[in-house]
Amino acid sequence: MRVLFMPGPAIGHAFPLVPLGWAFRAAGHEVVFVTAGDALAVARAGLPVLDAVPGRTTSDMQAQFVRDVPRLFEPIGADPIGEMEERKPYIVAAWDPFVDAHVALGEWVQPDLVVYDPIFAVGPVVAARLKVPAVAHSLGLARFTPDLLRELPGAVAMRRHGVTVPEGIRTVDIAPPSLVEGGPAEISMRYVPYNGGGVLPEWLREPVARPRIAVTFGTLGGPDRFAAGIARVLAAAPGLDAEFVLAIGESAAPADLPPNVRTTGWVPLNQLLRGCAAAIHHGGDGTTLTCAALGVRQLVLPGSPDELVTGELLRARGLAHVLGSVDELDAAALGRLLTDAELGRVTGEVRAEIAALPSPAEVVPRLAAAA
Repeated sequence: MRVLFMPGPAIGHAFPLVPLGWAFRAAGHEVVFVTAGDALAVARAGLPVLDAVPGRTTSDMQAQFVRDVPRLFEPIGADPIGEMEERKPYIVAAWDPFVDAHVALGEWVQPDLVVYDPIFAVGPVVAARLKVPAVAHSLGLARFTPDLLRELPGAVAMRRHGVTVPEGIRTVDIAPPSLVEGGPAEISMRYVPYNGGGVLPEWLREPVARPRIAVTFGTLGGPDRFAAGIARVLAAAPGLDAEFVLAIGESAAPADLPPNVRTTGWVPLNQLLRGCAAAIHHGGDGTTLTCAALGVRQLVLPGSPDELVTGELLRARGLAHVLGSVDELDAAALGRLLTDAELGRVTGEVRAEIAALPSPAEVVPRLAAAA
């Protein structure tokens, strides 16, 4: 069987699909990814990839979104989940300039099954045109349902291609049932972190003498996006008996770091977090779920609208300390992150919940049987 994976053209959209791609291939199926931008990095996972939009980067695509659909980047108010629900159809439609190129390559692949990113409408278009099954592979905590593609503006690509949403699309959740927005889908799958490969630095093998806290703010927007947060961590660090690792790239590191702060270049996040007691981050889905799967305490400083939604879902579950502003990021907040007993209990509970879910290898037969 030939399985076509169609993530949105960004690392954060493509990397979560890699473990299921590996599982399909290990079961003897052919796997092909069609994507673009920095999501082409899935090729380094040993998976064949077709570039749907040569020459475009994820950053310039994002800049196009900001220019063409500025309302998606307007500040979220007091009800992040409710306001995001209103924006979801427009988020799906924002990707439309890149749909047709993906559809053309997807049809060339001639798959028996399409696994797609539910934020990107291209998968159901290909499945409908070829009359093959489609599976929505979630990316994190928020829910984007196939129903978003039934009416405009989310349905713009479906209407242009003269197709309707295929019936019976199943969703594979990678967020645990207690955390995902709106309750679990038909299939909940264990989250297996994939953050890319790399040669691990020697210091990762050294014994951790005191609690290690990772500081990471994602792959988009660069270090300037959270410069104030990093400055607050550096100001608080000398007063804490902890080690801090700034995973922001050594070239972007501030000068004159406190003695208990180090920087690192590219290190796969799951490998860095294995030695960490806690993490400070932006609320991206990959970082959030990697921390959850490894039992790492979380302090979240959300910035973008989707990160604010993730922050609300984490807050409701008790899985993170979520800050309302950078001014709240101080020594007291960092101390509570390491000592809050209830946070530790929920962190362990969610880790066990994730570990008990079916692995990608166990999910493959269910998906293959329907193709």
